[in-house]
Amino acid sequence: MNSSTKIISRYIAVMLFSIGITAITLSRFSLLIQSVLTIPYNWKIESCIVVGQLLFQLPFIWKNSGFEIIRYHYTMLLISLLGSVMLWPIIAINIYDPQPLFVNIIYFFTVVSIMFLTHMYRVKKLHLPHYLCYTWVLYRLLILPFILNY
Repeated sequence: MNSSTKIISRYIAVMLFSIGITAITLSRFSLLIQSVLTIPYNWKIESCIVVGQLLFQLPFIWKNSGFEIIRYHYTMLLISLLGSVMLWPIIAINIYDPQPLFVNIIYFFTVVSIMFLTHMYRVKKLHLPHYLCYTWVLYRLLILPFILNY
């Protein structure tokens, strides 16, 4: 294997790991906010949502090289992994001291805000178009009506 193949293999391994941890974490977090969800959220649904995010953003970065696309997806999934890890404290707190719904939702949106700012920083550092940050949000806004019970 040459060095670029090794790097891509590592990226893909980390991406799969990130998808798995994110899916498991968000399915666990969903139990804390199940009353506002229309579907019984689980790791399979979240895995599909994450992969859907990658596919949704593909047309916006299609002109980039294959390596740049993989590097962007790798970066985005690391940000998702970071967000998942940031949810662990509220999940743990709720095990021992259940919190009101609004506390869990505020915590979640705080994490999402940090993820968005991190995404903006990473997109700039990778010299990619800033609108990628907004396509990330757009995708999530498009799927919310299918997930939220409002």
